[in-house]
Amino acid sequence: MEIHVNSQSLTLPAHAGADIARRVRFIFDRLAPSVARLHITLKDVNGPRGGRDKVCVVRAELAGGGQVVVQDRSVRMRRALGRGLRRAKSIVTDQIRRRRDLARQPKLRPRLSLAEPEAATGLA
Repeated sequence: MEIHVNSQSLTLPAHAGADIARRVRFIFDRLAPSVARLHITLKDVNGPRGGRDKVCVVRAELAGGGQVVVQDRSVRMRRALGRGLRRAKSIVTDQIRRRRDLARQPKLRPRLSLAEPEAATGLA
């Protein structure tokens, strides 16, 4: 699983990328084979003015195709990141479960018509 961290209008400490990658690996550990890439974008919408303006966008590209995009907003970046990652994990888990259940469904075979038994058996 590749992890890409991008920050817009926000300066992160030097160790922040490693800390974010560690949190992502911890949360997505069990799902790593099913997730090809995770793109995390961190934004500070209002800049230094404050308020509920820290935004975390998590985009998970699934190994079998498709993607999940989750956005969370909070006063604190750490909270926005944590909630965004947990929501993304939940949705990715649902997607994987849905795909697995569809693959397990038995294929329906066409029924033979009872009205014309000789046509169905080939005896005429």
